[in-house]
Amino acid sequence: MIRKKTLLLVAVLLIGTVCITGCTINLGTPASTPAPIPVPTTVQTVSQTTITAQPTTVPVTTSLITTTATTASTEKEILHDEGILTTKTYKTYDFKTVMGYKFLYPKDKFRIIIKSEKPVLGYALSTTQAGQLQGSQLIPRYQTYQTDVDWGLIEPVMVIEKATDTTKEFTLEDVGPLTYVVDGRWMGYDSSYDNTPPFTYEITIVKTGGPTQQNFDFAGLESEETLVSRTKSPEPLPDSN
Repeated sequence: MIRKKTLLLVAVLLIGTVCITGCTINLGTPASTPAPIPVPTTVQTVSQTTITAQPTTVPVTTSLITTTATTASTEKEILHDEGILTTKTYKTYDFKTVMGYKFLYPKDKFRIIIKSEKPVLGYALSTTQAGQLQGSQLIPRYQTYQTDVDWGLIEPVMVIEKATDTTKEFTLEDVGPLTYVVDGRWMGYDSSYDNTPPFTYEITIVKTGGPTQQNFDFAGLESEETLVSRTKSPEPLPDSN
């Protein structure tokens, strides 16, 4: 009886042990969770771009300016006149009263232009001597034995011979008050000009340089000549009878 109870007890203990053992069976290390497969991450690399500011080219319009050295002209027309002459007359133009030059000096320069229907003489002489031209002694003429003008006592400068359409340049060498003359009297001594009717002429005088300045404001004017040309005829020769 006791043996049965012992076997029964052993059996119960055995069963209990099995049950307990079954409940505590080490199931082992649980299966490892597979590591997640890394998802490749595409990282877009943005390369650093250096932006260099380009200089802006602004079209520039360049105007070429040509500078020409301008020299002020010193030329000045100081006389222009037209008139009528005969083979017995002349006309004078005082540089002082007509043209504004009381005295002329060395290196004063002039251009003289004479146009005439008949050949005339143009010349300058001292103003004092010009006042003596009305006499019969101071008449320029051509002699048959020479080709140049026989001036007699006349001391001329700036001479133009037999001018019909003539232009000449002159530079003075001496100081003095001068008068310019247009003279047709020489033809009175040349028979080929007998019976020549009155003819027209034109004279222009241009001062082209020199130290003397034009001025009409002269103190103590010695004469009362008007600013016009004067026409003179030679005095008649005394009657020989």
